[in-house]
Amino acid sequence: MLVVSIYSPRCNASGFCAKIFGMKNKNAAKKILFAAAFALFAALEPFALPGVEVDIPDASGEYVYYRDYSFNRESYIGFLCYDEQTYEARWFAPATETLAEKNIDILFSVAQKNGRLDLTGERFVAPPSQEDVEVVNYIHDLIYELSGRRAKLQKSLLVDYAKSKVPFMQAGIAQADSYEQFGGPVQMLYDAAIPIFNLKKIVDYTGRDVFVVVTIGAIENNKDKTFAEFVPPTFAEKTFARREPRQFKSAQKESLSLRVEIGKDDSLVQSVQADKNWSLAGQSLWTLGDSAIVSMQTMGLPQDAALGQPKTGARFLRFFASSKNGAYCDWSALDIHAGASMVKISSRTYNPKTQKTITDIKTVRAAAQNLCGCLSLAVYTGDYQANRGYFDKIAKSYSCKME
Repeated sequence: MLVVSIYSPRCNASGFCAKIFGMKNKNAAKKILFAAAFALFAALEPFALPGVEVDIPDASGEYVYYRDYSFNRESYIGFLCYDEQTYEARWFAPATETLAEKNIDILFSVAQKNGRLDLTGERFVAPPSQEDVEVVNYIHDLIYELSGRRAKLQKSLLVDYAKSKVPFMQAGIAQADSYEQFGGPVQMLYDAAIPIFNLKKIVDYTGRDVFVVVTIGAIENNKDKTFAEFVPPTFAEKTFARREPRQFKSAQKESLSLRVEIGKDDSLVQSVQADKNWSLAGQSLWTLGDSAIVSMQTMGLPQDAALGQPKTGARFLRFFASSKNGAYCDWSALDIHAGASMVKISSRTYNPKTQKTITDIKTVRAAAQNLCGCLSLAVYTGDYQANRGYFDKIAKSYSCKME
């Protein structure tokens, strides 16, 4: 059976659940049937790198991982924020036929100094060996350099995906710079949807990606090991067992619909055009055997948020394209389409423990002012690829309107 977590309210790194904005009175609360949507727009203790103005504040427990091509072996480095003064960095290199796995994990405290992060203390989660000293020094330099370059940017890093004409991983706010570690002249590509440094990737003077975001996420509590146990997408591609894709026979057309009363006189109606292969599994949940799940939800947005705004799109990206519950979102497979009344995010997640890869399509459509419907279509990736036209047609048919 395909099991996915559609939404999950965040908790901070100390294990206390983040508070989610709600309505002030009971009557208003009834109109907001999916309060967790407010987690997109508020964090319990929002903060950013010391001395840095950001478009979207970070929340305790958020992290980012990058593929670092400056090493001779496959290498990744992740950064996790606990609060404004406390971060964690992890450098990870998977095992190869000739090299053992390497893992360096450092907790460190920081303070602002001349517009850059100054390390004021550190503790190794596991003591490094003598041969790791060079990598430890590199981590120190990387924190100093990335924070300093980010602090110099006095402009918005929001990407307007409604106007973007390039593939997702090429879209961003570009900044020419010089970085000797990566060969001299580089382009730093930024995106406010990415936590901590807002850095999407670094491109060297030859046009080659040398430092690229792999995933972002948020640990749920102090027992959550998804940051410490991160494994890269290449691991999933090499080791996951191949599941024989399923083909779906044609069946009588059928609409999957959800009607929700909004106040006394109005209803929000959501629907997709599917067929009788789908079975109702809950009030707003349908399944296609053990291959796919469709879910529809109602969500309210704050007064200052609208689907056509770049900040709203960035917040949806940070939430829907975030690794959680042991599954990692592969940003190399991410795509977003945005408009004045719609945001669609297609992602692919892999779970090292279950060895399953899932394609997830989220479509948010405006129904009324600050009221939206959200379709979630989650499919085993092999089944999706074998029946792509079938599933894309269902997602494309999603409608959401007031009646």
